[in-house]
Amino acid sequence: MNSQNPINNTIETVNEKKGPDNRKTWILAIFAMVCTIISFIYRYQSGSSDAATNLSKSQSVFAYTLDEVNKVLDFQLKGWNDANIDVFMSGYIKDSSVRFITSKKVKTSWQEITDSYKKGYPDKDAMGKLTFHRDEIRWVNESAYIAQVIGRWEVIQKNTPTHDTLSGRFSLIFVGTPEGPKIQIDHTW
Repeated sequence: MNSQNPINNTIETVNEKKGPDNRKTWILAIFAMVCTIISFIYRYQSGSSDAATNLSKSQSVFAYTLDEVNKVLDFQLKGWNDANIDVFMSGYIKDSSVRFITSKKVKTSWQEITDSYKKGYPDKDAMGKLTFHRDEIRWVNESAYIAQVIGRWEVIQKNTPTHDTLSGRFSLIFVGTPEGPKIQIDHTW
C-alpha cells in the first residue's frame, strides 16, 4: 500500500482490525449526525433560537432534488476516472464551511482537500478506477435542502506495481448552492 496517502493509511488501519467493530461504527454514525446538526445550526442561525424562523429568513437556501445529488456523484466519478481531480472536486462546496473528515485529520478548505488528493493521487495510474456504492440517499432536512449520502467507495489501481484495491465507507452531507447541490461535509473512512 502507498503509505504516503492518507486514505491508504486509514484503510490499512481499518484492515488491521479483525472482525466487525460495532462500537466504532456507532461512534462514527453519531459523529456524522453531530456534524450535521452543527452544520444546520451554523448555516441558519441569525440571532433567533427558532430554526424554522431562521430558515424562512435565510436567503441562502437553494432547492435541489435527490436525483441531482446522484448526478453530482456520477460527475465526480467521471472526473476521477478521467484523472481530473479538479472536475472531481467540483462536487464540493467551495467556501469556508467545507469539511473533509478522516481518522487522521479534518481538512477545512476546498484547496486543502484538492491539494491532498493531488498529492496522494498524482497520476492516472495512482487514481485507478473509482466506484461508489450508494447505500442510502436521503433528506436530513428536506425544507432546508440538506441531504445525506451513505455509501462505500473502491479504487482499483491495476497499473501500479502492487495492483492495490483500496476501499472504505463515506457519509456525505449535501447543501444547496446556486450551482446545485454540493458536498459540505465528507466523512470518509
